[in-house]
Parts: sequence; structure tokens; C-alpha cells
Amino acid sequence: MVCREQLSKNQVKWGFAGITCVSVVVIAAIVLAIALRRPGCELEACSPEADMLDYLLSLGQISCRDALEVTWYHAANSKKAVTAALNSNITVLEADVNVEGLGTADETGAPIVAHPPAIYSDDALEQWLDGVLGSSQKGIKLDFKNIKAVGPSLDLLWWLTEWGKVRRPMWINADILKGPDKPISAEVSATQFLALVQEKYPKATLSPGWTTLYVPMFPNRTYTRAMVEKMHELVGVVLQRVTFPVRSSTVRAAQPHSSWLLSQSERYSLTLWQAASDPMLAEDLPYVQDNTAVHHVYCDIFEPFLLQFKQLASTWQVNATWKQMYYTGGSLIPLLQLGTAMVTLPDTEGMILLDNGLKGTVAENPVPTVCAPSSSILRLESCLQQLATHPRHWSVHLQIVEPAALWPSLALLASLSSLGLLHRPVWMGANISHGSFSVPGHMAGRELLTAVAEVFPHVTVAPGWTQEVLGSGYREQLLTDMLELCQGLSFQMQARPRGHSTPGAVARLLASSPGATVTVEHSPAGGNYACERTALLGARAVDRTRIYYRLPQGYHKDLLASVCRN
Repeated sequence: MVCREQLSKNQVKWGFAGITCVSVVVIAAIVLAIALRRPGCELEACSPEADMLDYLLSLGQISCRDALEVTWYHAANSKKAVTAALNSNITVLEADVNVEGLGTADETGAPIVAHPPAIYSDDALEQWLDGVLGSSQKGIKLDFKNIKAVGPSLDLLWWLTEWGKVRRPMWINADILKGPDKPISAEVSATQFLALVQEKYPKATLSPGWTTLYVPMFPNRTYTRAMVEKMHELVGVVLQRVTFPVRSSTVRAAQPHSSWLLSQSERYSLTLWQAASDPMLAEDLPYVQDNTAVHHVYCDIFEPFLLQFKQLASTWQVNATWKQMYYTGGSLIPLLQLGTAMVTLPDTEGMILLDNGLKGTVAENPVPTVCAPSSSILRLESCLQQLATHPRHWSVHLQIVEPAALWPSLALLASLSSLGLLHRPVWMGANISHGSFSVPGHMAGRELLTAVAEVFPHVTVAPGWTQEVLGSGYREQLLTDMLELCQGLSFQMQARPRGHSTPGAVARLLASSPGATVTVEHSPAGGNYACERTALLGARAVDRTRIYYRLPQGYHKDLLASVCRN
């Protein structure tokens, strides 16, 4: 009996103990959940894989998704520096990560914050992260100078993330390819770096760069197409966001290549950086800003250049007389982003279509012309010069209606560009003849591509099919032959009535490349608009960010009204 009573008392005691432990665990979990939900930060934006702009915007630290508003603290590589950074209004902290005692008998393998050649620091990476994560909401960018530091650092980040401490975007940087003017290879192993990130911490935003060198008093080269293509080959297969650090002193000359790189994926952005000794012209940065969507270019540069750039940027945003300078082979999005957030073609701004012909024979030194709706003939050069001084944001689509006009028109574009008179995106289009859609009398598709490549490659090629081959719609063979000829261009299509699967054809063309776009056209001569309206809306449903329309004004307004209603 006594034993039974004692057992009963023990059961009660352990029962209370169990209830108490469970209560403590539940309360701790609730407290942790409350602590992790920082006020003003939306759940999706407050994660390691989030977009930096979305994160800072959700906290009210920037006013819009403009990467120019993001500010940077360089080399927060000591307790004193990180304290100063945390007490500032800077939005993103940068630290260089190395291994303690690297290359000596005292090498520990522990990651520290230090820029080579320094191999010791008063701040270990773990302590640095604890301080920044625990007392601020600033973004973080970690720059790795040695592959040995990457694995242990990513393990640390994974552990902190599992414990719910990393509630912000995390950028991971390393120079993984040889870049301009770097005579000796000193980059971090690309394959090891990318493999470690994918294995240990795939949530991070990748920041893979090129090693570069600036030598005063010597000619300095810029990034080449081969360099950016190699980088895209390496990171094009990853799923996370990627921002490419580009040396700001060379970025203007590299615009054709950086424009191509950004067109390969919406996940891509640029981070312009500046070494303390780099010379710079503040006017170079507005050129990059003019030619790139504002959420795709971060500016990690020093004062006073950053302040001068921001002043120039505010000038062209409020001053209608400021003349933007657009790269002729660039995207339409930067051109239209000042007037409207949506990629549309408003009545007062957008793209002007010029039917391009030729006056005179080769022996007579022919003149490229524009065939106006009034049947009058205008000089193409005069039209382009007029647009260069126009206050509105117009881009140009040259449609070659006479095959002989192709080469002289490209030569004219090259000449105007060299004189600084061509600062708008230019499309060069034609209804071409190739493969299953070969039609005598029309321009050969390969000739269009060859002429552009040889004379003036800084345009967007916009090929289309001739009317003669479209009786049965966009058949599979027509699409296959077009994509065999060229990919990643701006394809021109006629809207087709129901049954011809315009959305299916559009989807096939867009899938050929992240940089591909489609322009869908309908004119009163092409048939009943009401019958083709479904096809026009269906094309938009495939991917509204890469579909343009060429429509009469009344049809355009009706289509916009339909979109708004739906």
C-alpha cells in the first residue's frame, strides 16, 4: 500500500514536470516566433533568397524599387568599422571574408572578416554576423577572397538560418573569372565556388565577378563579349538571383555586352563598383541608367561620384529638356520606364515604325528613304535626326520594304551613331525568306543577319514571315525554320483568327530565349478585328512582359479596355 502511494506521488510529480516542460517549450516557441516577425517586414521579403529591393522597400528604407537608392558601407572588417556602419543610415553592409592565419602554421580554418593580405582580425565572421543580425535590419554582402573561407562560412550561414536568425537577403560574392587587364589569374575557382553555394546555401543571391586591374597612364580595356558569355554559361543554370559586379570605370564601353547579359534572364542585375583609385566621369553612369531598368543596376561607388550621379539622375527625372542617351541595341523597357511602369506603347510615346526604302541605284550613291503614309518620300537621315531632338521618348523600328535598302540603311545608322546622334533603341526588321517560308523577291533571312553583324550590330533584329506563307497560320515548320535561323530576337507576327493558335506560336517563340520578344500586329486590311481580338488577348496571356502590339489607335484603346476589365 505504501509503495503504491509512493508510486502515485511520483507519477503526479513527473506529470507536473512534463506539463511544465511542455509549457516552457510552447512559450519559448511563441516568443521566438514573435521575435522573428520584425515589424514592417513582409514574410516573403524577409528571407535569404528575397530580392534586396523588395526587402528594403518593405522596411521603408527605400521609397521605390530603384537600385540607386540602395547605399553601401565598404569593408566593415573590424569591430570599430561595423559599429560605425550599424550607427549609420547605410542600407547594406559589405565585409571581406578570409581564413584566420591563412598560409601559416597558425592557420585555423575559421572564417574572419579581413581583406587580403590581412589574415588576422579582431572580428570572427560568426561574431560579426551575430552583431549585424541581432542589432540591425541592414542587408548583407559577403566578399570571398579565398575558396578555403567559403565552405565554413556557408555552414555558419546555414546554421544561423535554421535557427531563424537570417531574415534578410544574403549576397555571396567572389571573382570567379579572369577579367579586363588582369595579366595573372587570381580568381576563386568557379566550379568549386558555385558547387559549394548550391550544396550548402542555395538561398543566397549569387554575386559572381571578374578579376580586374586598373593601371594609370596605360590604356585600359573593358569587358568582352566572350567574358560575359562565359559567365552566363556558368550561372545560367542556377535558380537563385544573380547580380554581376562590374567595374564602373569600364562600364560604358561594355554596354553592348552588359545589355546582352541582362537580357538573358530576369534574375540578373548589375552592381557597379569602384576602386578608390579609379578615375570616373559621373556622366558615364546616367548612360548606364538610361539603358537599363532602374531595378537592375546597383551603384556601389564612392562619393563624390555617387552624389553627382544622383544629382544628374534627379535632373533628368524632373527636367524635360534633359536628353537621355540610349544604346541602339538595347531594351525598350528603360526607354519607357520614365513615363509609365507598364511596358505599353502610349499614343504620345513609344515606338515609331518607319517603312524603309531606297532612292537611286548603287551607281548613283543611293539614299535610304522613309515611305510616309501620305505616299511622300522622306530621307531616313532627316527623320532620325528629327527624332534625336524630339522631347518625347520615341524608339525606332525600321522595316525594310526594299531589300536593296538594308546595307545602306545600316551604314547610315553606324554613321549617325559615331556622331552621337543615335540615342534611342533601334529595331531592324523585315519579312524574310528562309526554308519552308522561302518566297522569291523577299530578303533572305541570312542576308539580314549577316548585314547587321558586319555593318552595325547594335540593333535589335526583328524578323517576320511574308503574307504569302501564312494562309494556314503559323504552322510548326514555319516556327522551326525561323528558330533554326535565329533565336533571342524580336519576332513579328500577324494576329490570326481563332483556330490558328496564335498563343501557341507565341509561346514557342518566347521559349527559344529569355531575350526573345514578340510583336503582334493587326490592321483593318488584315480582317475583322472582333474575330482576332481573342488571339491578341491570348498572346498577352503567354507573357505580358515580352509581348508588344502594333495596332491602329482605336483597336489599341479597345484592347487596353479589355485588359483592364479582366
